Amino acid sequence: MRALIVGAGCCGASAARRLAEYGWQVTVIDRRGHIGGNAFDRREAHGILYHVYGPHAFFTDQERVWSFLFPFAHWTPFRCGLRVWIEGDSLPMPFQPETLRRLIPEEGDAVLSALRQAFPNRDRVTVLELLNAADPLLRQAGRRLYDCDCAPYNRKQWGLRPEELSPEVTARAPVYLGNRRDFRPERFQFMPEEGFSALFQSILAHPAIEVLTNTDASALMEVADGHIVWKTRRMWDAVLYTGRLDELFSCREGVLPYRTLRFDLEYRKAGEGLPCLAMYYPGLDIPWTRRTDYRYLPGNPPGLDKTLLAGERPGPMEGPQDEPYYVVLTEKSKALYQSYRDLLNRVPHLYGAGRLAEFRCYNMDEAVGRGLDAADEIHRREGRNPQ
Repeated sequence: MRALIVGAGCCGASAARRLAEYGWQVTVIDRRGHIGGNAFDRREAHGILYHVYGPHAFFTDQERVWSFLFPFAHWTPFRCGLRVWIEGDSLPMPFQPETLRRLIPEEGDAVLSALRQAFPNRDRVTVLELLNAADPLLRQAGRRLYDCDCAPYNRKQWGLRPEELSPEVTARAPVYLGNRRDFRPERFQFMPEEGFSALFQSILAHPAIEVLTNTDASALMEVADGHIVWKTRRMWDAVLYTGRLDELFSCREGVLPYRTLRFDLEYRKAGEGLPCLAMYYPGLDIPWTRRTDYRYLPGNPPGLDKTLLAGERPGPMEGPQDEPYYVVLTEKSKALYQSYRDLLNRVPHLYGAGRLAEFRCYNMDEAVGRGLDAADEIHRREGRNPQ
């Protein structure tokens, strides 16, 4: 059995490896000149390891995902602390007691007491839950966090008014009831010592896997009249597509909205860098939503005398050269996506998974998990001798 995997990122690479281990012959293609998707990293001219498409960190509570990835790299523990710049002050992320006391100095302790009473046995709540709380003090705290962070950040990130976005986007920020140093709570938090590009090379290093970069899916196939039409002499028994569904169907239902990023790269002396890996900027007075100091990445030696800072400016997609980084979730866009998903589901031997194909945000572990799930589904439904 032969499978074509469109996209060599977290989802596609994981699916390819799993199918190869099931006995499939797998071809992985990617329109870019490299594997790894948006997790692609490399060393720049001064030897600093950086993530070309913005910072990535691996964390998960899914043991099956960690067990799958573990053999493909040497891993080092990595728990990062991030900060947010609000009203001229650097505050810890995520929201926590220190944040509340500094943003609501007169009532911070009272808010914390009310939080623990209203949400017993919880270690965190969301800003949305605070906004909808019965206690007016908690609603007031939720409004403060929403107004100084969630609303301006989301308007900056998505280019829309908060009310135009789904509530799951605008007020999903967590508020922890105890101070924490680490940004993420997951049990497994590691980074590959040689970088993510080396990790993906190892995942795809299997005799049954063929990798073709600089290869667009449209050169090999198209979908017409509800079927896959092959454009060359090569054919495959199943296709896993991890790209944009609107492009796969020639945008016949309309264009799905995405946001792209533009990066401002700057070298600074180490002492002029950031106090952590990344600083977030919700305020409209600063052009970036996030800035990364790459000297903090594992793989970069301690004591560097200079560092590379990368500022991210989100904006609309303006042409085919722009990468679709973030899906724009509104009620309209979700309905449009569902129309494409319905088309996909009617095409025999065609499957879709991953961040773009499922029109949602995925952490790395979620994308890997979706790749494993998709491979299992393909093998179960298409394999001649399913295990």
